[in-house]
Amino acid sequence: MDIRPSSEIRNNYPEISRICKETGKPVYITVNGKGDTALIDIGVLDELYARLDLYEKIALGLRDIERGDVKTHEEVFAKFRRE
Repeated sequence: MDIRPSSEIRNNYPEISRICKETGKPVYITVNGKGDTALIDIGVLDELYARLDLYEKIALGLRDIERGDVKTHEEVFAKFRRE
């Protein structure tokens, strides 16, 4: 875990950015010795959001299955053939 004081952002941003990009891990920033924020590479953040979206869709599908709100593949394809 890489933890740095907030003054490092002002004084050494290029290095912090490089570390985030090379490691794919966040750099945690402190203010007055306490955790405040985290910097993360934008590509890693986009991947995390994509995973979260996928997990939410899977959870919705599993809920539908538990409720019995499902259709057979024949029912689904028949609907598309009618349209």
